Amino acid sequence: MRVNNYGYIAVDKNKYGVSPELINQRVQAKIFYDKIEIYYEHALLKAYPRSYLRGEEVNDWKLYVALLCKKPGAVEHTRFFEQMPSLWQAHLKSLEGTQRKSALMLLMEIVRDDNTALCDNVIAMAQGCGKTDIETLRQCYYNLAKKPDRPDPLELNIPVPEINYNPDLSAYDCLTGGESLA
Repeated sequence: MRVNNYGYIAVDKNKYGVSPELINQRVQAKIFYDKIEIYYEHALLKAYPRSYLRGEEVNDWKLYVALLCKKPGAVEHTRFFEQMPSLWQAHLKSLEGTQRKSALMLLMEIVRDDNTALCDNVIAMAQGCGKTDIETLRQCYYNLAKKPDRPDPLELNIPVPEINYNPDLSAYDCLTGGESLA
């Protein structure tokens, strides 16, 4: 099947969303009684529950986040905005311009890392801190998703010698207006 200019393929009078990067590309669809699997170059792109209605559009908002980063002002007017996590919907509505684009880029990172289950938790954690700027959101995401990479404390097998080093700093007094060397 060929992906149309809107990023959909047609199966049984219904449209199924495919990644927008694949517009005008050929994909394969395996049609089962309960699902539709879409493949590109023998790799599974997406599996959708099969719809037996007519004229229905079935899509997944996660496929379109990268595209929205290019046009952040269009977020609220997309077909899949209502599918996005509710706290992200409210947050994106409250932002404009570069702030909205930065938030979408973080959302794209969350989707790319396959951590969409954490989406609302990130916003909730940031709201609990009283700040929802992009850096706070990013830090909350890293705290929730990324494993801390802290090395264990270094254990020394030999005793560390004590060094009694007391340098004479009077030579620097002349630089700060104190006593001179002469």
